[in-house]
This record gives sequence, structure tokens and C-alpha cells, in this order.
Amino acid sequence: MFRKSRHKEFPIFFSYVLFEFVQFCVVFSMHALKVSYKLNLKTDLFARAGSIALHFGILQQLFHAPLANNLTLQRTTARILNWLTAVLIVLAALFIGLIYYKIPGFRMLQDYLTIEVCNVAQCGLLVLVFLWHRYLGIRMSSCVFGIALGMGLVAGSEPLMHIFKDFVRGEASRTVDCVQMAFFHAAVLIWLYFVGIRQEPPRPGNLGQLGQGREYAETLERIAHL
Repeated sequence: MFRKSRHKEFPIFFSYVLFEFVQFCVVFSMHALKVSYKLNLKTDLFARAGSIALHFGILQQLFHAPLANNLTLQRTTARILNWLTAVLIVLAALFIGLIYYKIPGFRMLQDYLTIEVCNVAQCGLLVLVFLWHRYLGIRMSSCVFGIALGMGLVAGSEPLMHIFKDFVRGEASRTVDCVQMAFFHAAVLIWLYFVGIRQEPPRPGNLGQLGQGREYAETLERIAHL
């Protein structure tokens, strides 16, 4: 990313990469030192919360990617994105809440419920990233596509893995951990590939659509102020 100056284009994603590297070093050291379960749990929750916070920042950058030269539209879409995020979090909370209270034997810790609600909401936002580019008629750059695809694997697999792990025991539980690790490693390989290939600038497919996008965003902004 430094060699291709991608850290300037996607600073939050670059910060996320550094955060994950430091997190791995800390968790691996704690495992080697055999620290207490309570400290392990607190560290894990802190690390997951930090990752999710950075994910939301990355998502905002992905939404702004096709609007790099329009700060006014970026501010407008940021407000709209905040509203969409709140709606998706509420819907995800309702969905996971129904699972938590209706399925017997579901024992996920309350702290992890909040984390998985955010993961499900982020999956919805990732879908909107693709629809946003489609609506503007702008081809998604290779780097944006790779980041979005990798994040989809990470955010989408975690809620499913937690559900599976809650109903298995012993070695089967470790297998679920290995599958989740495999998803994350697949995401890393996707990021390496798409960050490494030559960047193609976003190309407008329909300039009229982009103008309509601006008008649409301005309309939504006026509605938000009512």
C-alpha cells in the first residue's frame, strides 16, 4: 500500500490493517503466556469492537470513493449513510433478538450480541456500496471491489460462526474456529490481490445518472433536515 500510495487513498483501511496486525501480536502473546480466561475475553471484546469501528469508517470511504472530487456530495451521502446505518442496526438487532429468544439453548454472551448486530448491519451496508456504484453508473475500482469483498467475508461469516459454535462441543467447536480463521485468511488474500493489481480509475457509465444522483442526494438531505 505504501509503494502504490494506497494508504493515502484508503487511510482508514490502512489503519485497520495495522490494527489487525497489532491485535494478532497481542493475542498470540497472551496465548503463549497462558493468561486468564477473563483477561482473554476482555481483550477479544476490545479487539472486535475496534475492528467493527474501523469497518464503519472503511464503509464510509467506500461510499465516497466514486465522489472523490465532490466534497458537497460526500457530506450529503455521509448524512444519508448515518441514517441508513441506524436503520440497519435496528433491523439487525430485531433479527438477532428473535433468534436469541426463540431458539432454545442459544447462549451467546450479551457483549457479543452487540458485536454481531453491527456485523449484520455492515453486511447490509456492503450491499448498498455495490448498489450505490450501480446507481451512479460508475464502474467500481478494483481496490474498492477487493476491500468490499473481503469485508463481506469477514463481517458475514462471524455471526454464522457464532451460531454454529453455540451448538457444538469439544473438537467440533475448534473446527468452527478454524473455519472462521479460514474465512479471514481468504479475505486477506483477496485484499492482497486487489491492492496489488494496477488501479483503474472509476469510469462513469452514464453522466446523466451521476447528475441524477446529485439531485437525489440533495433531495434526501432536505428531507433529513425537516
